[in-house]
Amino acid sequence: MARTEPGPNGCLHYTGTISNRGYGQICVDGAPMLAHRAMYELTVGPIPDGMFLDHTCHNRDASCMGGDTCLHRRCINVDHLEPVTGAENTRRGKGWAINGTKTHCPQGHPYDDENTYVYEGRRYCRACNRALRSRARKAAS
Repeated sequence: MARTEPGPNGCLHYTGTISNRGYGQICVDGAPMLAHRAMYELTVGPIPDGMFLDHTCHNRDASCMGGDTCLHRRCINVDHLEPVTGAENTRRGKGWAINGTKTHCPQGHPYDDENTYVYEGRRYCRACNRALRSRARKAAS
């Protein structure tokens, strides 16, 4: 708590080490961990498997443009953190103002929880990925 300061709208900003993506970062048992995840697990409990913590304070701030310099990424107020699927977290993100609102991939498959996975902040269509792998296997044989 010594490395925090109050922010607007009830945010509690972490002021220690910041990752290259703009999130507070601490060391837990010798391993790096995002500060907001550590705070959530310490005070609320484990983050469900496969879930991401969405900064709801970011979603409510219309003036924030998002991105790696977004101060909401430093917020560790657990009342501002909500476990959501990767697909939902991506849909809520401001950096996805155009693509994030799309409900289907370019091939027409739905961007829903069953058919969408998120890797390094980008969402991908599982059906398209399966088709791509199938074509690659056929080409290799």
